[in-house]
Amino acid sequence: MIAPLKHGVLQLEVQQKGGKSYISSLRQRMPLRASAPLYSNDQGAAFFFIMNPAAGLLQGDQHSISVRVKRDAQAVVFGQGATKVFRSPQGDLSRQFTTLIVEQGARLEYMPEVVIPFAEACLYSRTNLWISSQASAFFWEITAPGRVARQELFKYNLLDQQTQIFLDRELISCDRFRLEPQKAPPFSHTWKSPLGPMHGYTHYGTFWAIDQHLPWVMSELLQRRTEDEDGFLEQITERYKILIAGTEINRQTYCLRALGHSAESIQEGFKEIWKILRLRLFNEPEWPWRKF
Repeated sequence: MIAPLKHGVLQLEVQQKGGKSYISSLRQRMPLRASAPLYSNDQGAAFFFIMNPAAGLLQGDQHSISVRVKRDAQAVVFGQGATKVFRSPQGDLSRQFTTLIVEQGARLEYMPEVVIPFAEACLYSRTNLWISSQASAFFWEITAPGRVARQELFKYNLLDQQTQIFLDRELISCDRFRLEPQKAPPFSHTWKSPLGPMHGYTHYGTFWAIDQHLPWVMSELLQRRTEDEDGFLEQITERYKILIAGTEINRQTYCLRALGHSAESIQEGFKEIWKILRLRLFNEPEWPWRKF
């Protein structure tokens, strides 16, 4: 018996009233669910998990996630667990669509867990962020090469991920990563080789930061006091054994790319960046990182 295809839907809006943000509208269809909002100390941001009680994305499944943070509201969103993409021996795509909308004066911090494509998996993923120039957003995406504990590295059939950033409705960045390992040139089939597409690393991640006050913060973080002193990103590189570099998309949008040998090392590096940006931009401590 063939399991029915799943079209999971999660659509929610976050509003602010009296200095406190809350989920004002919610539509969800299995297997996607949003947890009840939680709050930390005196911060007014609504914090919640996106949950998937199913095993993951099977072949032909589609998940659609939409998060809208309305004017002056704040939301912190974590993934409860890894997004597992199961094998697709018939070549049917597993699809995931994510739409993030951040209105004027609002802030969104969106931190999903790692994507793990299994052997023979075919993933088609699209993420669109629509944000006001008077708003703030941090979010990251981290991808594994497969089930590392089973030595299942780059055995998937297709990984096609694209992220687009729209600032005041204008497209400012389109970032796409597409890899079909079985079609890679012969010399790169040894994935630990520095000549391979991943330069000898197995995991990769992207951290996006958008805020009108970012230029002076990033300048402060990246500068060195002396020639012999490592910069902030160099310290993270050494501490977590990852390779990380940043690009200025425009005056208020930065993209940081990381390569590593585990999802945990990239995530820890991104958490360091997130922590310092939160402190410098909003004078707020890091959000408690725990799973419920």
